[in-house]
Amino acid sequence: MTSGSPDRALLPTCLTVVLAAFSPVAAPAQTQDADRPAFSEVVDVQLVNVEVWVSDNRGRPVTGLSLDDFEVREDGRPVTVEFFSEVTDAVAVRTAAEPGDRTPAPVQEASAGAGPAEPAHLVLYFDDLHLGPASRKQAIEDLRAFLDEEKFPAERVLIFRQNRDLITEAYFGSSREELDIVLERIGASPGMGGQSQQAKRLAVQRLNQLWQDARVLASSGSSRRTSAPAPCEWFVRRALTEVENSARIGRDRIAATLDHLTTAARFLAALPGVKTLIYISDSLERTPGADLQDFITGLCPASDRFRSQAPVEELSTGFHELTRHANANRVTIYSLQTSGLRSTFLSAAEQSSIDFLGANPFNSSIREAERGGMAVLADETGGRAIFNRNQFDGELEQIANEMASYYSLAYRPPHGGDRGEHQIRVRVRGRNLQVRHRRGYRDKSSDQRMSEQLDGALYLGLVENPLGVRLGAGRVRAAGGGQRRLPLHVMVPAARVAFLPFEDREMAQIRVEVASRHAETSRVVRDEKTFQVEAPPDRDTRLLDLVFNIDIPDGLNLVAVGVRDDATRETAFVSTTLAVGEGAGGDR
Repeated sequence: MTSGSPDRALLPTCLTVVLAAFSPVAAPAQTQDADRPAFSEVVDVQLVNVEVWVSDNRGRPVTGLSLDDFEVREDGRPVTVEFFSEVTDAVAVRTAAEPGDRTPAPVQEASAGAGPAEPAHLVLYFDDLHLGPASRKQAIEDLRAFLDEEKFPAERVLIFRQNRDLITEAYFGSSREELDIVLERIGASPGMGGQSQQAKRLAVQRLNQLWQDARVLASSGSSRRTSAPAPCEWFVRRALTEVENSARIGRDRIAATLDHLTTAARFLAALPGVKTLIYISDSLERTPGADLQDFITGLCPASDRFRSQAPVEELSTGFHELTRHANANRVTIYSLQTSGLRSTFLSAAEQSSIDFLGANPFNSSIREAERGGMAVLADETGGRAIFNRNQFDGELEQIANEMASYYSLAYRPPHGGDRGEHQIRVRVRGRNLQVRHRRGYRDKSSDQRMSEQLDGALYLGLVENPLGVRLGAGRVRAAGGGQRRLPLHVMVPAARVAFLPFEDREMAQIRVEVASRHAETSRVVRDEKTFQVEAPPDRDTRLLDLVFNIDIPDGLNLVAVGVRDDATRETAFVSTTLAVGEGAGGDR
């Protein structure tokens, strides 16, 4: 899997590794005692944040509600909302990043009352596996106009394009001009969605030919007064193979899309606030092959009883896994079907050439199938599915408005962090209003959250450093197999770490996780280590020097480091580039 251009550094700083030894500021001892402070007993319960959109029966947003108007239940049980805010303009919120810093910095969440909260971020996700060249034209034209009119800050837009790989086309921090160039390039891409449509059209033609052959065979047997198989029986035995082949190809493509969407949601874990992902595609089926089964039924109604012989597989589990994962990372998905109000799949001429004995359900069936998965993504994550549109400017403006204004609720889950799956239901008391929100989430451990946020630093450069972490490099040595062993010095100010009493001293436990990605091969190496350190006497000024040996290949490597104080759960993420081996520069 790839993400982004290999020549893009995560941070402007490039740390070139040479053989000169690094002088550590401090090297605290690591305890190996069997009895350790009970850092693991720290209760790790994260607040559950729920963004809620409320509208009346005409679709108009409802504002001015208070906390008392809402009832929130998890797994059917009422919960107490501890934080509530009516967010009024999250789009206009400016990040705290320094000028020129391409990494959006978090802004404090609003407390009870009304006002801005965390900044909203927009992700444009083009699924080239299911997006054809013609249908994308209008969507991209409207997206370019939307960004040109500055209805959403360009620096908070990320663009993914997915085929068999996941590619980061534009990073957070890009300018409007850079985004426009990327969209123009994507608009010129042929994509693979057209191939999917053509493959299905050919499958229909083959099924129709099989049906014609079946009828001819039955007719010839009857004219010779000999025993011939019933046309449906002969037809279905052969047609089911065609359905299964088509369904298998569809499942492979859909599985790739779900995997890449899951990865995209994983990368976004590090961002605070509302993350809106617009999934741009012609189709995403939930049950590939079901439409072709309906086509068979239209040709031969008696064949409906043969469905049980080869039932098509519904990919409910894959969609469920993705949406619960996205919900845990507060990613709301809007599905935008670019094919819009196109004509029916089968033209009038094609339909007249097909001898349907029963009703023709195929055109409506294929339309429903194309939208099935897109609807699930939106409904389960609190977004909306946008169908039957040939122009998208109004819908994009409405999405921006919904990103800007919503109700933010947060509660402490009653299960106390059990790492399970949980359902959420929100309603407005005493009023017949439409309420939209994510329907559930998967609870994650602090280690899982840290690993996902580390990916955000590695692939997207999303860094946050409340612990004041600094990085340094020691002497590089050959590790065999084209690898170099690098002592990475992770330095943390002792004053920012919590030390707990343990016997006659004070100890801290710090978890360090490192991930490196080779710029050319995209090979990723991960490792983690937990350090037990004793409080230094001059902790107000001393740096804790945590040495982490990593093996990385020659060349340019992108490196991200996550550091967590296990007592407070305060976590920092930093990233840099490391050049080792030939061409790295310096004395060797």
